[in-house]
Amino acid sequence: MRDMLWPIVVLFLLAAILRSELFFYLLYLVAGLHIAVRLWIGHSARQLRIARHAPHAAFPGEYVPVTLELQNTGLLPIPWLSLHETLPPALHTPPMVREVVSLGAGEQHNVHYTLASRRRGYYCLGPLALQTGDVLGVGERTLAGLPTVDLTIYPAVLPLTDLGLPASLPFGVVPTRYRLFTDPARPAGVRPYQAADGVRRIDWKATARAGEPQVRRYQPAIAVDMLVALAFSRAEYGGAYAYDTMECALTAAASIAAHLIARRQAVGLCTTGIDAATSVPAPVVPPGAGRPHLMQVLGVLGRLEPARDGNLGATLLHATAGLGWGSTVMIVTGQRASGVLPDVLALRRRGLNAALVIAEATADDLGLARRHGIVAYALRRDGRPQPA
Repeated sequence: MRDMLWPIVVLFLLAAILRSELFFYLLYLVAGLHIAVRLWIGHSARQLRIARHAPHAAFPGEYVPVTLELQNTGLLPIPWLSLHETLPPALHTPPMVREVVSLGAGEQHNVHYTLASRRRGYYCLGPLALQTGDVLGVGERTLAGLPTVDLTIYPAVLPLTDLGLPASLPFGVVPTRYRLFTDPARPAGVRPYQAADGVRRIDWKATARAGEPQVRRYQPAIAVDMLVALAFSRAEYGGAYAYDTMECALTAAASIAAHLIARRQAVGLCTTGIDAATSVPAPVVPPGAGRPHLMQVLGVLGRLEPARDGNLGATLLHATAGLGWGSTVMIVTGQRASGVLPDVLALRRRGLNAALVIAEATADDLGLARRHGIVAYALRRDGRPQPA
C-alpha cells in the first residue's frame, strides 16, 4: 500500500498546479481507495482466527494428520488469503504447504495435510506465514501467523522374539503371585509424583510444602526395579556407521523398556544423550510402570540427540542413587568392554545386578565380560541383540 502514496502525491501536485477538476477527482478517487483498502485489510486481520490441530507424538510408520483452521468472524469478506506452512523435510515432501483461499463473511475453511513419520526424532511444525490483500491487488499485508509446535516421533519397538533376549534375569524379577514391592514400615522420604503412582501414595504435607504433588517413598522389601542405561554420545560409538549403530542401540533400549513394562515391572531410563527439546542432557526417568510411564520413556528416547562427549560412569552414579539393593541395570553402549567394565564392576560392588548390550561387540569384548561374570550381548547392526 505504500506504492499508492506516490500517485497520490503526484496527483495532488498536478491538481494544485493546473487547478484541474479532473486531477482533483482522480486524487479523491485514489485517496479514497487507499483509505478503504487500509480499513478493509485492517478489519480482516483483526477478525481472522487461525488454529493448528496436530498431535504432539506419533509412532514410526504412522501418518500424522494436521489441520489448519481459518475462520473469518467479521462482516466483510477476505478476498484472498495466502498461507505458507514450513515443514521438516523428513516428514513431508516438499517441506512446505502453500495454499490460497478466499473467506466470505463468517466463513470457515480447513486446510488438511498429512505427515509421514518415517524416522524417530524431535521435529518442529511451522511457523505458519499468512498474507492477505484487497480484490484489486492494490494493497497487501503480512499477518501474524502461528508459531512452531513440537512433534516427537517415538523410536521403533521390536518384539522380544525379534530381540533374541531371555525372558528371565537379568531383566528384573519374574512376577509371582505374592510380590511385595515396597514396605510401608520402611519410609525413605518423598519424590515428585508420576503418572504411574496412585493417589493413596501422595504425601499431602510434603505436597503443600513443595507446591507440587509429592509421593511417599519406601525401601523395597523385594527389589524389582530395572534401569536401562543408554550410552548416546559420539565418543562412545566409533566406526564408519556410527550413526546407524547409535540408532540401533536406541531401538534396543526402547524395546527392552517396553517389554519389561508390559510385564508390569518398574523400569527407569538414563542416558548420556541430549534432549533436543531443551538442548540440555536428557533427564533421568525414575523407575515406574504402566503405559503412561512407557510413553514418558519413549518420549525421552524419541527426542534424544547424540552428545559430543559422554560420561557414562557419572550418569550411572547419579541415576542409580535411588535404586534398591538387587535392582538390575542394563547398559546399552557402543564402547569396548574394557572401557565400560569399571562402571559395571562399581555397580556390582553396590549390590546391583548389571548386564551389557554392546553394539558391534567383538569376541574379545564378550569374553572379557564373561570372565568377570557379567552377562553380555552383542548388538547387530539391524538392532537385534544376540547373546554370546
